[in-house]
Amino acid sequence: MGYSTEKSINGVLLNVSMLKYAIITVSLPAVSLFVCFVTAFLWRFDDVNDTQCNVTNFIPSISAVTGITPQTYLWRVGVALHSTPRFIVAIMYYNYYASRIDNISKKYQNLYSKVMRLNFWLNIIENSSLVGVTYITNRENYPVHEKIFIVFMVASLCYMLVNTILFRWSRSSNVLKGDELYSYTWKKIMFVSICSATIGLLYFFYLHRRFCEPGAFSWFSFCEYVIAYTNMGYHLTAYYEFQDHTIMCASAASSQTNGTLLQNTDKKKK
Repeated sequence: MGYSTEKSINGVLLNVSMLKYAIITVSLPAVSLFVCFVTAFLWRFDDVNDTQCNVTNFIPSISAVTGITPQTYLWRVGVALHSTPRFIVAIMYYNYYASRIDNISKKYQNLYSKVMRLNFWLNIIENSSLVGVTYITNRENYPVHEKIFIVFMVASLCYMLVNTILFRWSRSSNVLKGDELYSYTWKKIMFVSICSATIGLLYFFYLHRRFCEPGAFSWFSFCEYVIAYTNMGYHLTAYYEFQDHTIMCASAASSQTNGTLLQNTDKKKK
């Protein structure tokens, strides 16, 4: 993160690169979930694989490994710490797309603005429902937990689709190159992967609920983990859009000075 007396004198109290910001934000739920899975699998295997059908399971669900103590505390802390940076990124994306409205033809700018706002609220709903499904576990209140999980899944899929479309639409060039192409490609891969995993999730959940088929709930759980980590991977692609930005806390005067210095530097480069 970095700290220096010179920066403090200039009025900059915090300056975090987007790379560190992205890695830390995504690592919080990713590492928390991994630790919860490993510890629950090794020491609470029977508890986390128990189902109403009493059939054999070999992979515990996310709800199971994060619904027991002390794993539930770790998972809640991880999600809580990562949720606020996610809200900030949602605002950044909104302003980012707003700044590119000149790339859109006049007759479509009104539609673009509406899609942009829809994308913002889908991102907010997804993040909020993740917090909700984390703090209301299936063991405490299964009906509410299930409904919030459905909201999370729908909002997540819709956001990934709309954001991918908006990303491509906001480009003035018909040909994407460099980081833009890399980001767009990974967005599409992640979206297709999460759609495939969602189909598998619904299929195996049906087999488990309707026929109590042995192993069906384990494959349902496997699809859950694919969805979770694919979702994290998709959000990590935001780094490519904001890699030249920093998260800064500074006085207004120092912000203007830094902005002038950046402009002068750009002119010298040109």
